Order: sequence, then structure tokens, then C-alpha cells
Amino acid sequence: MGYTHYYQILDLIAPKWQTSWPQLIRDVPKIAEAARVEITGPSHDDAIITPILADIEHGIYLNGVRGNSGEPLVIKGEKGSFNFIKTGRKPYDAVVTCILLRAYNLAPKVFSLSSNRLWKGWINGRELYERLWPNEVIQRPSGVELREGERSN
Repeated sequence: MGYTHYYQILDLIAPKWQTSWPQLIRDVPKIAEAARVEITGPSHDDAIITPILADIEHGIYLNGVRGNSGEPLVIKGEKGSFNFIKTGRKPYDAVVTCILLRAYNLAPKVFSLSSNRLWKGWINGRELYERLWPNEVIQRPSGVELREGERSN
């Protein structure tokens, strides 16, 4: 099975999502750059690096590169589209989990996020988030469980 992250935009016209979506699009390149891992955008060959897609109209698309690629992270500005991604714990997982956490923290009532990976397993994405937004407290999505005795932050 492997680790799987599930996500969904619940209400495209909610005022919170209307302000959060453009902010998320602006934040994606910052996250990818700060992670210092090879990331690519849309490509039919995982050895070819293309710019990541982070566009209000077309959404978000990124993946790892070569042997560090897996399923791409795709977030489109479409309501109700239930999505999932399996990163196989590859280096780009930190970018993926950080982006998903950013989307959730910008609009927690509008962006649904869950995972079969425990909160502890999100550490690389959480550390990346904390480096970029040190004054923000990361909200743990209720769909990401804690291990017994583990604290949220």
C-alpha cells in the first residue's frame, strides 16, 4: 500500500478559498526552491526537468526527478475533485507535504486533507513549512493521526 495523502477542495467560491488559492500559487515556487530537491513540472519523461506548474488557471503540478519521481502532485482549482498522491517517501515528499499543509493552513475549512501517514511522518514537510513561515503555528489536519503519546507541534 504505501503512504497516501488525500486532499480535496470543498468549496471553490468560499471567500477564504478565493484569497487562499492565489496565495498558495505564489507560495509553491518558494516551497520548491527552499526544499533544495530536484522537482519537475509536467513531462512525459521523468529524466527531463521542466518548470513546475503553479498557475491560478491551470493549477499546481510537480513531481520528483528520475529515480526520485513518483506520482505527481496535482491540485486543480476544481471543486469536489477528490485526489490522492503516493510519494514513496522520496525526497519530493517534503515539498508535497509542505504544499498540502500550506493549502490546509490557509483554508482549513475549505481544503480537506488526510493521510494514512502519521503526523510524525510529516516532519520534513513541517520543518520546511516552519522555515518559510516561522511565525505561523501549523495546524495538524484532523485526518492526519498522531501516534500514541505524540504531540501535534
